[in-house]
Amino acid sequence: MARQIPPDNRHLRDNEPLRDGTSLMAFLHVLKKAHIELDGHAQAHQRFQRVTTRGEARQYIEDLMPPLLAERDRQRRARR
Repeated sequence: MARQIPPDNRHLRDNEPLRDGTSLMAFLHVLKKAHIELDGHAQAHQRFQRVTTRGEARQYIEDLMPPLLAERDRQRRARR
């Protein structure tokens, strides 16, 4: 069972640095690959390089998921 974090303490770990070999880093690399497909290598790489803390990773995910989900939906509609 996942550990529950009280809402007022949700972002206490935002300043912690990202560590290689974690599932979060693996997810971020998958997200970067999708970002490259959407916006090109240079822009995706530049944005990814700025992600060094857990808080920046959270913001990266929050920024990229809406356009990636919209593109996925667009592609699904095109297949019908």
